[in-house]
Amino acid sequence: MSNDADAACGTVREMRMLTGLAVSRGFVAGPAYLYRAGASEQVPEYRIEPEQVEHEVARLADAFALTRSQLRSLAQELKKRISGDEATIFDGHLMILDDPSFLGSCKEKIAKNLRNAEAAVKQVADTYSSIFAAMDDAYLRERAQDVGDITKRILRNLSGGGDAHALRVEQPCIVVADELSPSETISLPKNLILGFATDRGSTTSHASLLARALGIPAVVGLGSLSEQIKSGDLLLLDGTRGKVIVNPGREERAAFEKMMLRSRTLEESLDQVKTQPGGTRDGRSVPFLANVDNSTPMTDLYAVGAEGIGLYRTEYLWLQGDREPSEEEQTQAYTAAARALPDGQAVTIRVLDLGGDKMIKGTGTAHKEANPFLGNRSIRFLLRNPEIFRRQLRAVLRASSHGNVRIMYPMITAIDELHAANMELHACMAELKAEGIPFDESIRRGVMIEIPAAALIADALAKECEFFSIGTNDLIQYTLAVDRVNETVARLYQPTHPAVLQLIDLSVTAAHAHGLKVSVCGETAADPVMAVLFVGMGVDELSMSPNLIRLVKRAVSQISFADAKALADTVRRMKGTPADKIYAFCRNQLMKLVPDFLFLQ
Repeated sequence: MSNDADAACGTVREMRMLTGLAVSRGFVAGPAYLYRAGASEQVPEYRIEPEQVEHEVARLADAFALTRSQLRSLAQELKKRISGDEATIFDGHLMILDDPSFLGSCKEKIAKNLRNAEAAVKQVADTYSSIFAAMDDAYLRERAQDVGDITKRILRNLSGGGDAHALRVEQPCIVVADELSPSETISLPKNLILGFATDRGSTTSHASLLARALGIPAVVGLGSLSEQIKSGDLLLLDGTRGKVIVNPGREERAAFEKMMLRSRTLEESLDQVKTQPGGTRDGRSVPFLANVDNSTPMTDLYAVGAEGIGLYRTEYLWLQGDREPSEEEQTQAYTAAARALPDGQAVTIRVLDLGGDKMIKGTGTAHKEANPFLGNRSIRFLLRNPEIFRRQLRAVLRASSHGNVRIMYPMITAIDELHAANMELHACMAELKAEGIPFDESIRRGVMIEIPAAALIADALAKECEFFSIGTNDLIQYTLAVDRVNETVARLYQPTHPAVLQLIDLSVTAAHAHGLKVSVCGETAADPVMAVLFVGMGVDELSMSPNLIRLVKRAVSQISFADAKALADTVRRMKGTPADKIYAFCRNQLMKLVPDFLFLQ
């Protein structure tokens, strides 16, 4: 890590420190690798003769087929390495690529305008991107970036370059780029990439989500870092605080080495908590559960310290095959999860949460809505499609005879929706009983609190179910009217906003008044600061990505419940304080109580 040799030659470049957004924790040091993806790419455009149209269309079809194959391979690779929403990023890419109008428009440009395939693709893609970018719906605006990523790949395949622009690194390095696409991020060679730093990006961009899921330290939103460095420059990247030091001096390197050592020591100590039950330092029990889907290796959950499954995302059974799985296929998947857990540990199966950002052809969710997040999704879709709903309910009930299974309804906004869902469940119970098929007749039913309306009627809902699970991702989004994947407004997506915290408080109070337990299963549960705050607010269980359980379990174990409750009580009195200042206050208080808390973030 030394650049003393450069100092002797008098060639040391000026040290600079840049601050961006900390999106994936970790401390790494190494040489920069400046990646300029397609910076010099020029799209060839020329006129063709009428007799060449067939040849160009064939080239186009081959490039689309190769792109489809590459995206499917990337999707499979991603699902092997991670689970959850991040694992389906390339499914969205494939939906755009498979849109018949995309390929059809390109063919039409070739035939009518007598232009080469590359020019046709660029023209159509530019039109698609501009349409998406102009849409009112933030989620659909984000698809403009997906179109750009797909277009680059098609053009490279047309030129015969394939993945010629992929990173070609031969030694461990920190990748520096203007921005990384999802396909570029997943293609980073995991054995050589120490971390990455980009000029642009947000905490909720696809690259940031993948960095966290893959455990790659990363800082984004650094402005002009890629213009200020060259490959080989020494970088110190602090993914915990969002800082990058370029060409550090001796003192900076020494201080950073100490931080890296402390971080490594702490990482090694995380194995000690995986076999211990989750809880605070003074003995309050806080079970740590895993968020999973059918691609998650269930046998690995014990190794990371999971004490059950707090969220089984069933929609990925639909997404992976682009069709509705049969009742038998669903039963097998849910049964495998139930059997994989030790006796007594529960698997909470969330019924189909299609719509919004998860749409499938043939289910009625793939058609375009003005605002899919406010449309026919989740429980609304299921109640409008009772045959699909009943097949899934039967599968969950059948799996309940093989373990401790709970069922959870998403996006409940009114008591009549809960009544209707339970009526369908009871009808399925009657069918199975008549058919002599075993199931747990006392299966517990829960409600996801992810809409402000649900939190405001939590007392009524608590009388009709057995548990609550707070989905903070959507609760924050719907409360603050902020799309968390829209870089323009992502800074407004704040879990410590007083309105969000009050809704959580309402839900916890109502649940406890009726003897129900409450879990938090959104991304914020995996933030040690928020996890401690939730515990202080009375949340009973925390559910998160399996790879983050040890970290957050360790953080909570370092705090007493008395301290967590005192923190929550103070935050309740900060209703007039900006959300970012509330978060900073919580973080600073916890760092006073636990000196190593910084390294647990």
